Amino acid sequence: CQGGPPEVTFEEVAVSFSPAEWAELAPWQRALHREVMCDTYELVASLGEG
Repeated sequence: CQGGPPEVTFEEVAVSFSPAEWAELAPWQRALHREVMCDTYELVASLGEG
């Protein structure tokens, strides 16, 4: 890539669920979603450092 990585926001890469969709998820799926979203947030936040 020329000029460095593209700028992204957390909202652009986050996956969200409606309340009805969230209710359909199994507990392990909710936990996985939270873990992945935390990792994603940390990654996006780190792109702004430097």
